[in-house]
Amino acid sequence: MRIGIAQIDTRAGDLEATATRMVALSAAAAEQGADLLVFPMAALTGPLPVRESEQDDFLLDVMDVLVRLSEEASCPCVVPVVGALDGQPAPEAVLVGDEKILPLKMQAYAQSEDAGLTDDEDAPAPDLPEFEFGGMRLGIAFTYEDLDDYDDFDLDVGAILYIAGYGYAADDVDSVLGSDLAENRYVADARTTGAWIVGVGSVGGYGTSVYSGSSFVLSPQGELVASLPSCEEGLVVAEVGGSSADDGDEVLPEVYNRPLHLWQTLVLGLRDYLHKIEQRSAVLALDGSVGSMVVAALATDALGPTNVHAIVDVPGDVSREACCQRLARNLRIDVRDAGDMRAAAFVTRQEDALLRRGIVEAYLAAWAAEVGGVVLSGADKTALALGEKRLALEADALKPVGDVYRSDVLELMRMRNTISPVFPSTRLAADEAPEVGLDHASLSDEVWCAEVDQVLSDHIEYGRSVTEVAADLRDDELVEAVLARLDESEPWRVGRGLYLMVSTVTLFDARRPLGLAWHNRIRADREAASTLDRVTRRVGAGIGFSDLRGVSDLRGVSDLRGGSSSGKDARREPVVEEKGDAAAPHGDARQVKDALSFLRDFSYGGGFRPKGFGEAHDAGQDGPANGFEDSRGQTWPNPFSEN
Repeated sequence: MRIGIAQIDTRAGDLEATATRMVALSAAAAEQGADLLVFPMAALTGPLPVRESEQDDFLLDVMDVLVRLSEEASCPCVVPVVGALDGQPAPEAVLVGDEKILPLKMQAYAQSEDAGLTDDEDAPAPDLPEFEFGGMRLGIAFTYEDLDDYDDFDLDVGAILYIAGYGYAADDVDSVLGSDLAENRYVADARTTGAWIVGVGSVGGYGTSVYSGSSFVLSPQGELVASLPSCEEGLVVAEVGGSSADDGDEVLPEVYNRPLHLWQTLVLGLRDYLHKIEQRSAVLALDGSVGSMVVAALATDALGPTNVHAIVDVPGDVSREACCQRLARNLRIDVRDAGDMRAAAFVTRQEDALLRRGIVEAYLAAWAAEVGGVVLSGADKTALALGEKRLALEADALKPVGDVYRSDVLELMRMRNTISPVFPSTRLAADEAPEVGLDHASLSDEVWCAEVDQVLSDHIEYGRSVTEVAADLRDDELVEAVLARLDESEPWRVGRGLYLMVSTVTLFDARRPLGLAWHNRIRADREAASTLDRVTRRVGAGIGFSDLRGVSDLRGVSDLRGGSSSGKDARREPVVEEKGDAAAPHGDARQVKDALSFLRDFSYGGGFRPKGFGEAHDAGQDGPANGFEDSRGQTWPNPFSEN
């Protein structure tokens, strides 16, 4: 059969306009012989559900559009719809065509329930779709966990439609889809399952999430059969189901260039963010920082030079001011000098820098209102993490590089200069080395910045404790100082504006409770074992930690959280317990750590959740026998297996 992929950039919830485009694309795909056309996850509804009070009305309008598509589409189509379940996004794949509508995940769950498999922990997800179409059995996956189910279970499918539900993340090669098949998981998925993999990527900015496209089709042998470019719309139809790729022109995979891909994605996200909120212009301050200069170039690439306006504000630094002026000329953007602003001109003393910057921000806001645009900030992830300029007033509506570390911003500058040398300098300014209260005279500013960023990324993106980070970096003082500054700056990050999300874990995702007095510290090797020893002496005849081995083999507990085969989970080394008395305390400490991780996996939102998809009091077929009732009469499932 022939399967088409329509990689389109749409405005979330613009239902009728999107449906019109889908009908037109189905006609184009049918002309190319497509038996089935698949759309990206974000195309119709966007990647996130509407607020709870509007969900029912929104879904009614979505259903009207699905009815229209079932009647007007020139070939059957798979159209994803994103709703909500327990407050979390819940994507559904709807097969439409021939005046019929079939919600595939809902059908799969109903079939699992009829077979009594919804509570089977040793079975794949109960709503994992498998369906017959065009003489082939197809499966659908939205997440890495869905793909893992197809890898781990002997499911008889000829092709898997992977409708990617993740936005682009610079630290996750799986998120770039066909742009890096040499390094990510999908070739291995094809070979493991023996199925064709049809990767369907959303493209464009949806709010602050950015999707880079790069849809692809792989044969069961891992050969690339068809692909679509990154950060562009496109339509492709591929023959799927043969024993190997069709004879014809060889399809060459992209060579992944991380800085270039990140730059293109940020340009796409910035352009779409402004256009989809019906804004066409950007206003920003050029202060000589690498962040402000990169944002000026990103905005120019996204909007064109006539739609970018900048205020140069570098009081008392002639060389930096000249650098900013030269950049503005290279980019051909509209520029004003802060010295022309009467109020700011009288504030030149260093101790009045915050006052001066506040005046400049007010001018930026007024200028944005004048041209009908928004204010952009050059603050990067390093600045936000460490609370730099946290007392300064800000007028910005978006921080385009707010999820990019400063060392990566430098890399972006250098990459962009290889395309056209617009940046007069690609080095940190004199005062841009991250300040954490330590002297770094023995290191250059750039090396120091890279080490600070490494501490932050290890802790935030890769979820490593302060002790684990320090063990790798071998600089306890730096690690403690950086992470202490990260904790101290938490209150100042609240309400600091939006940023384009291009990492697996943003600073918002990594937030800590405000006012929390506890702070982590580097712990000695045997400290956890000593604590465990003191605790177990007081447990008495109750359950011992050794009994936890009967609950589960906890070495694989990270798999319960659905970690990706690459990205942050790939950096966690396996636990190998040594034999002998000397290694026992370490093994016990690891058991405690794994046990806590196990309990987190089954916390509310995990295993301890209302049974089934109904209300909390709905016990399902088995009722309290497989769970327990709380004081309010709600029935909860038993999270523990027979083991």
